Amino acid sequence: MTIFLPIFALLTAVGAWQAWRRSPLYSTKIALKMMGVTLLLAAAIGGFTLGIFSGPMSRSPAAQAIVGLLGFLLLTTCAMVLVVRITDSHVARLPASAHLATLHRRKVQKWVWRFLVFELVSGAAAMAVPADWQWLPLLIGGFPLLVCSPMLAIFYMMARRNDRGMTAVMTMPWIHWRYPKGQWEAWAKDQVAWERSKVGTAKSTLRSLAIPFAIVVPLLSLGAWMSGGSFLENAAIVGGMTAFLALIFGGLAWYGLGMPERDFRRIAAAPAEAYFGDEGFYSNGEYMPWLLSGQYLVEAKMAGDAPPRLTLAFQSFNGNSSRLIEKRVALPEGGALDLPVLQQKLAARCPKAAVRLVRTVH
Repeated sequence: MTIFLPIFALLTAVGAWQAWRRSPLYSTKIALKMMGVTLLLAAAIGGFTLGIFSGPMSRSPAAQAIVGLLGFLLLTTCAMVLVVRITDSHVARLPASAHLATLHRRKVQKWVWRFLVFELVSGAAAMAVPADWQWLPLLIGGFPLLVCSPMLAIFYMMARRNDRGMTAVMTMPWIHWRYPKGQWEAWAKDQVAWERSKVGTAKSTLRSLAIPFAIVVPLLSLGAWMSGGSFLENAAIVGGMTAFLALIFGGLAWYGLGMPERDFRRIAAAPAEAYFGDEGFYSNGEYMPWLLSGQYLVEAKMAGDAPPRLTLAFQSFNGNSSRLIEKRVALPEGGALDLPVLQQKLAARCPKAAVRLVRTVH
């Protein structure tokens, strides 16, 4: 198992570097800063590990475990914060009178509260069960603690950045569209129908989840058997981990199946407006930046069929994988007159993207 972790980490790092290398924000200066952060992190990990295993704490395994956990969380969070500040910190200056939006930060704050409640429930369960079974709720609560704590810090940073970008777009827009009530309601229905066509049925979703479980459960069983524990302990380990994974993946599947209806409610409740600016665009009740280190515009075009709309495609990278995200913006009556300006501004802001909003005459 120990040999697979470095390999996985190496592949993830290589994939992330390749994604960053293709980003329009890539520059030699930023790359050198990233290398400096990597070397600093490596030195911090080396010194921290040496201090734990050769200092006074080497006499207490419990102290080593606690300090090691806290150190891992601190170093991981600091490293991710530094990377985000180096690659994605720039946002246009806001006017002094601008009121900073809170749309994205409120979403992260909800997840922070849910995470805290989950950890409190896990801690209470560990104190309530017999001592021989305390490891199970501690394991269920400890794994999300290691993974989610640094991620929530990064999500909050990015949420604040997006709130600033959204404020800049709405305060200093290139173009601002307003929609009549009837067109907006029809657009919300068309959008939810389009999104439903992309989301699979519950049956197909369960079928796609059955394959990973058919692989993971035997591997968990094999690992438990090799640990040398009793049958009851092994069954508890495999059952607990399987239930935990089923809860996580089942929740994600349920969330994905309900996405079109949630988006319909969001669009129906959102202002019937669209903003385009230097940082990104706001429409359908959501904000999307043009350029991030791991996500950027690759294509903008006018759709040829009804209803008239703009289609904006973004390439998004996550570790060593990538996907294409498509966003649609309704074209209001008279909005075609703004398309030449939008094409000129957008082509200048995203020179590597294919921007085809109007026909060019040669």
